[in-house]
Amino acid sequence: MEISKNRLDTWLPHFIGLLLFSILPIFVFESDNDRSIFWMYSYYYQLVFMIVAFYVNYLVISPHFFFKKNKLYFFGILILFTVLLLITSQILYDLLELDNLRRESFNGSRVLPPKQNNGLHPKLLDNFFLMVVVLGFSTGMANIQRLKRNENDQKEIEKARLNTELAFLKNQISPHFFFNSLNNIYALIAIDGDKAQQSVEKLSGLMRYLIYDSDIKTVELSKEFEFMQNYIDLMQQRLTSKVKLSVNIQKEVPHVEIPPLIFIPFVENAFKHGISYREPSFIDITLKTDADTLFFKCENSIAKKSGPQNNNQGGLGIVNIKRRLSLLYGEKSKLIQSQKDEIYSIELQIPLNT
Repeated sequence: MEISKNRLDTWLPHFIGLLLFSILPIFVFESDNDRSIFWMYSYYYQLVFMIVAFYVNYLVISPHFFFKKNKLYFFGILILFTVLLLITSQILYDLLELDNLRRESFNGSRVLPPKQNNGLHPKLLDNFFLMVVVLGFSTGMANIQRLKRNENDQKEIEKARLNTELAFLKNQISPHFFFNSLNNIYALIAIDGDKAQQSVEKLSGLMRYLIYDSDIKTVELSKEFEFMQNYIDLMQQRLTSKVKLSVNIQKEVPHVEIPPLIFIPFVENAFKHGISYREPSFIDITLKTDADTLFFKCENSIAKKSGPQNNNQGGLGIVNIKRRLSLLYGEKSKLIQSQKDEIYSIELQIPLNT
């Protein structure tokens, strides 16, 4: 369907132009006047040759020769084509006896110049200059068309590259996510077998989301929020009383879609670096929306064992999500990372397309 639309956009102006040139004599020349009839024949005679000149150059000569490094071939072939077309024009002029029709139409009048002694018809020179204009115009049109096609090809290549890169970045999240989740379940097995079993069930639900729901370009915002809540519940099962977890995830959300797995690297990072089993620590997570913006904020204490929580910590997840945000939203998204008084904070704002 897309190809047909592109072809229609390309050729519709040609069809309209040809139609206008074809019906123009109907409104200009009188059908009951001999001289007007001759001028109409002469007009269509020239129009046919101009159409041939335009499209042979537009479709064949310019695409195959103009864009080569050596332009001499193009101009040589164009001159040869012009000469052959003018010779053909002269031959057909004689075969159709248009000169006799001209004399009959004007009843011997010398309003038109007589046929030349060398046998050339009087419109040959006019045809030559008109053909030069037509060939120049068709060459320009061919160049514009090629540039447009190259631009579209570049856009398609860039689109394919971005889609491939986005798929690669998103797929890198899954192994990272499973690695952290399985580590938590492994730790729970030794502490509480029942909780470990519940965690496996919770993880299976998260896996279904990762395998089936996230393998698309966008997902419903409510599903992404539910996924985040379930993941936090899974991580919460192994926390001790020394860890204060505050979660504020909006329950009622608008019916919009967002790219999947946008927030999970930041939350993973918080659980990895914000938990201490010897000293009090905390994690605060907020996820909400307003009319046209989604707000995500995550703050966590920095466990002493993890050291400074700079922008590079959190493995590939944080780096990949930054790249995804850049590819998906450009400058429309806002990501702020800060660290102060052993508290690491990240704020993310992305637009909602309602």
